[in-house]
Amino acid sequence: MADYETMRSFPNSDRDWSEENWKYLIEYLVESGMANYKEIASLVLGHLNPSQVGTSVASNRSFQEHYPKGECWAAVRQWHFDQTGKCADCGTRLELQADHIIPKEVLGDAANTLDNLTLRCRRCNVIKRPSHKQGGKTFLTSEAALMWILFTKRPSTYQEFERLCRAYGLTMASVRFEESWAMAKWLQREGKYYISEDSKY
Repeated sequence: MADYETMRSFPNSDRDWSEENWKYLIEYLVESGMANYKEIASLVLGHLNPSQVGTSVASNRSFQEHYPKGECWAAVRQWHFDQTGKCADCGTRLELQADHIIPKEVLGDAANTLDNLTLRCRRCNVIKRPSHKQGGKTFLTSEAALMWILFTKRPSTYQEFERLCRAYGLTMASVRFEESWAMAKWLQREGKYYISEDSKY
């Protein structure tokens, strides 16, 4: 049976975790009642669903200007079919989005051509955006990292949780940590998490 004590022996950094470590975490989450395999599979299947280029690209007037009326979707659909189905940067199939190769910040609306598009996962898309200077500094996405810290480090106070989040490299406003700490509060009510009396929240 998967347990927290076994996970404490795993590498301290998630970057160093093996596939077996990640598999164990999933088993731990299922066995502790956090999620079941159906929910996990449903979530993964949803993130494998190809990007919605019909609404994000073909309905964009700037792209439509390159094609006769009513023919933009056919061109976008063919472009989509011709892609590899993997992120151009990291190779994942999860959470793919159509993204500019040369950003709009450089080319403006001239960037909106199919030969200037590629598929990137949500994380790699964020990493390359000039507006997200801290993107890519952490191994997991912010939302995943917050829960990884909570479940694998099990801080007993909010203060320790916030410190671990900062040490991990998360740079968002602390309100995001407070929102995530709600999971510890919910689990404490069920007797599944220990929060010290010294905790700020």
